[in-house]
Amino acid sequence: MVEDGTMLKIIGMTREELLSLVPGSVSRADNHRLLTEEEIVYIAKTLNSYWEYDYEAARQGRVGKHAELKSLRHSDGFFVSRILLEPPNIRAIIAYQLMLRFYQLGISAPDWVAGIPDGATLLGQDVASFMYISNNAEMKKENGRITMISTIAPDETLILVEDFCTRGTGFSEAVSDIVSKQQKVKILPYELVIINRGGLNEISVEGIGTFKIVAVATHRANDWEPSECPLCKMGSIPIKPKATDENWQDITTSQQTTT
Repeated sequence: MVEDGTMLKIIGMTREELLSLVPGSVSRADNHRLLTEEEIVYIAKTLNSYWEYDYEAARQGRVGKHAELKSLRHSDGFFVSRILLEPPNIRAIIAYQLMLRFYQLGISAPDWVAGIPDGATLLGQDVASFMYISNNAEMKKENGRITMISTIAPDETLILVEDFCTRGTGFSEAVSDIVSKQQKVKILPYELVIINRGGLNEISVEGIGTFKIVAVATHRANDWEPSECPLCKMGSIPIKPKATDENWQDITTSQQTTT
């Protein structure tokens, strides 16, 4: 509950109200309650960091554009973590929610936390801070590849934090790089993510193990091979939403009515 005894209501808040939220007020609401999928998606939509294809507009002839993912598959939903996590208060609120999900696992806190770059670098730092973990491992993305920079002592434990999970490609790459360089590091068998949009329950990393996805919200977005994409067959054009700011503006407005 908040100070006046009423429930904090995320749904219905304006952009300005969300950006003025004090992180502590959310963490205290209803005895540190877990935010719902609906609330997380509402925040993302209101801050213009989430897009989904408008099938009703398509039925009216406005087929617009749709997303081409990093995997080159096509999708009807897309999140941009840079926009969602740019406001420090929103990033802190989400980091606290990730911490709550971790403690639900009933296991000891890790020695290290690492945010998978680029989207979760600062988020990982916030999660570590909330968990009173001083060891925040540094990872970098260079030439499109994720690499571990920090050196972790043998047998120390590490958990990875990511912004969004679709097929686990970035997470698998990060785990493989860590193990290839520091074989005795114990990576906890979990991945903390904001939104699980791919429908997976776990990620299997070849030769290393299986990691359970622990998400603040699970919000399924469809994706298809280009040759099987139903949106392409309707005449919608695929674009890479994060390639440029113009692309993001384009995809989020492509099905709007024109005057």
